[in-house]
Amino acid sequence: MSFHDDCLVFDGHTDVPTRLWESPADLSQSLTDRQIDLPRLRVGGVDALVFALYVPSPLPPDLGWEHALKMYRATEEQLARGFGLAKAVTAEGVRRAVTRGEVAVVYGLENGRPLVLPKALDDCAKMGIRYITLTHVGTHEWCDASTDAPAHNGLSDEGVRIVRGMNRRAILPDLSHVSDAAVEQVLEVSVVPPIASHSSARALCDVPRNLPDPLIREIARKGGLVMANTYPAFIGPAAARANRERLAELGPALKELEEGYLRDPTKVHLEINRLFAGHTLPPVPLATFVDHVLHLVELAGEEHVGIGTDFDGIPETLEGFEDPSRFPALTAALLERGVDRSGVRLILGENFLRALELAEKAAG
Repeated sequence: MSFHDDCLVFDGHTDVPTRLWESPADLSQSLTDRQIDLPRLRVGGVDALVFALYVPSPLPPDLGWEHALKMYRATEEQLARGFGLAKAVTAEGVRRAVTRGEVAVVYGLENGRPLVLPKALDDCAKMGIRYITLTHVGTHEWCDASTDAPAHNGLSDEGVRIVRGMNRRAILPDLSHVSDAAVEQVLEVSVVPPIASHSSARALCDVPRNLPDPLIREIARKGGLVMANTYPAFIGPAAARANRERLAELGPALKELEEGYLRDPTKVHLEINRLFAGHTLPPVPLATFVDHVLHLVELAGEEHVGIGTDFDGIPETLEGFEDPSRFPALTAALLERGVDRSGVRLILGENFLRALELAEKAAG
């Protein structure tokens, strides 16, 4: 534990803003209806994390941006209370917050569909958003999704312009959720090494949301970063099969709930949880997640691997890694599996901090 406490632990992807918008709460208190709160971050030795502003795929750009702003304002109100979570907009800001004993919060935008709006990208920079996940589950006006039919063979011309605009504003392109073709195109056009904020290895669990080995190697070759996702359906093959089966069965009900989400988010969230509770996934242990991390290390090297848990955005968690209080167990498992201490430091957070620094330098 003393070694873990000495590491910079930086979770590259969480959905805390969505949960705050769905059901407002005091993050300084222990909360039983979600996966993240400050007490568990403290127990887990988490120094920093990304709060992703999630834009549901069906929302057109104007409504999607309006939704992102609502979540941003709700989250800003929470952070303004000054109880131990502190907004950071630069890598140095993260380090300063950690030195003060605070948990640094960096913003991301999950689903860049609204960026076709004239001033949205400038506004992202002003808000302190440091990465943008180019799309989510659906292909949209300028980027193809990994879980939808392609429309652009990767990026449209507008998509190329948007990615280059991110580069000029020190915003990292995030390759999670995007199609393989879009990953390849971003690697060609971005002068900033991109990240995949919450994607695991397709070779170990064959789902479109995970990355294939050749793209993992190419992201590393370009200086980028792949951050492993902890969702059991992306980690264990049996859980992935069970998830496909339950989504096929629950699809109509989930679609109906989705249509009422913006009107009554708390009720819809609880109903989705109820549906999933009747179709639970087979358990997946922390050790299987470590398999993914080690596979990424083997392909990309320790300097190009991180952790993006997806906590507060996933209905089930790994056995032994149920919330951020369990980060010390991950550190212990990595050490036990042969990763040396310098490598563990890189994976737990230093790599992601370096990615932010590279984006800042590229933007001048």
